[in-house]
Amino acid sequence: MQPMRFEIVRLTEATEDVARQLDELFCHLTSAPRPELTAERLQAIVAQSTTALFVAIVEGQVVGSLTICHNLLPVGEKWWIEDVVTHPAVRGNGVGRALVERAVAYAAEAAPGVPIYLTSNPARTAARELYRSVGFEEYQ
Repeated sequence: MQPMRFEIVRLTEATEDVARQLDELFCHLTSAPRPELTAERLQAIVAQSTTALFVAIVEGQVVGSLTICHNLLPVGEKWWIEDVVTHPAVRGNGVGRALVERAVAYAAEAAPGVPIYLTSNPARTAARELYRSVGFEEYQ
């Protein structure tokens, strides 16, 4: 079996098609109510200088996504990874790992030495194992 070929890119411009694909992808992340991801909303997200949204693409289709935000706070600064999701059809092919590694590299280049945090639902055991395997430590 050949390894899956995918590309990780930072989204810098929103289109209706990408917004629709991401909106459908986020159904695999949570069943909680959330606003529809329109092209306008997506453009507002990617236009923020403190936010980077990375997508994994296979044959023109978005199959994974991750958002990382830089927070400058009175007591310091930190990066925060949110909304990591891969389509069930591509799980186990390194897409999630590639997204996390790309976000970590981006943060290290943009603001070296600033800690990176994320949270994960305890029920998402595969995701939590992935985060540990790339160097994140688990806290209660």
